[in-house]
Amino acid sequence: MARPRKKNVQRSASGKSRGEKAEIAPEVLAVRIRENKRHGLELDSPGDALAGFTLGVLLLRNRQDKSNPGSITQAQYDAGDRWASIVRRHANIMGYELKRGAGQVKSPSFSMVGGGKNTSPEPSDDKIAEARDQFRITYDAIMAVCRDHGIAVRDILFAVCVDNRPVLELSEADYGNLRLGLNALVRALRL
Repeated sequence: MARPRKKNVQRSASGKSRGEKAEIAPEVLAVRIRENKRHGLELDSPGDALAGFTLGVLLLRNRQDKSNPGSITQAQYDAGDRWASIVRRHANIMGYELKRGAGQVKSPSFSMVGGGKNTSPEPSDDKIAEARDQFRITYDAIMAVCRDHGIAVRDILFAVCVDNRPVLELSEADYGNLRLGLNALVRALRL
């Protein structure tokens, strides 16, 4: 005799089980709703993954109200997200560690098992050249904006895109500088 069919699972069109439905505990849901309100968001789905990090919150604000001065467009979001990947990839390939922002501490247990040493094979020379080139192109674009508007543009880009500075810590000037930097990245990455 076979085991009974599970009732609370998602199924494909053919009837195959795709796992249990992801449910958010009521207490977690309450915290997410409260945090979304603090960030100025009224979401249909409080579990939206974009609401979990600064760049995503700024995009969600734009989706709610295009005139919100504390928001960014989809193109700006895409550029910031891609640039953060470029920076992390460059750091990984070149062997330097990105400085950690406030609240980002390595756990002792993680350090005890090797601290996250990379065991993957060395990247090819082409991959290294590509990472360096992408980093150089984007960094040059950011620094061109910094010549006219100050180094704060680079600093806030890094703080938001890479370090995930909390939304509530951003000032009006930060939003302006962030948009200047993201627009430069949109042009440099041709998004």
